[in-house]
Amino acid sequence: MYAVIKSGGKQYRVSPGDEVILERLLQPEGEKVEFEEVLLVNRDGEIMVSQKLRGVKVVGTVLEQFKGEKIEVFKYKPKKRYRRKHGHRQLLTRVRIEEIEFPEKEKIKKSKEKEEKKTKAGKKEVKKERKKEEVKEGRKGKEKAEKRKKEGKSEENYSKQSKEGKEREQEET
Repeated sequence: MYAVIKSGGKQYRVSPGDEVILERLLQPEGEKVEFEEVLLVNRDGEIMVSQKLRGVKVVGTVLEQFKGEKIEVFKYKPKKRYRRKHGHRQLLTRVRIEEIEFPEKEKIKKSKEKEEKKTKAGKKEVKKERKKEEVKEGRKGKEKAEKRKKEGKSEENYSKQSKEGKEREQEET
């Protein structure tokens, strides 16, 4: 079993018992750390991604805070006598992954039942919404027709004008 977590803008593949070096975390040594941003979990061959991972946490213990190797940054511009040398040591944290926690089975069952209800009831709701939209559009269409009648343009004249315009365009080409 393993998980992919996100920490410090980077992704790490971890499993229980692993020691991982992450960018600095604020927790002191010996304290528990919970990573709630879990991107993927492989649980006995079953891969779970995104929405199914609600409530999944990766728990670890901070082992030590330390600095990484020194990196030298050297800038220069040729033929201009411009040289700058800087050093940098990244602050890092070593974490031992203790376990991958899943929400209670009852919660998982409830979420599955809700998903089933959403799929069955959701389709009905979508159909109802579409019908409401069609009714609204139909009302708008009637309102437009009434405006045309007030202006002296009937629907027949309007459709004739559009047909004549299309015929003229075809003749010109």
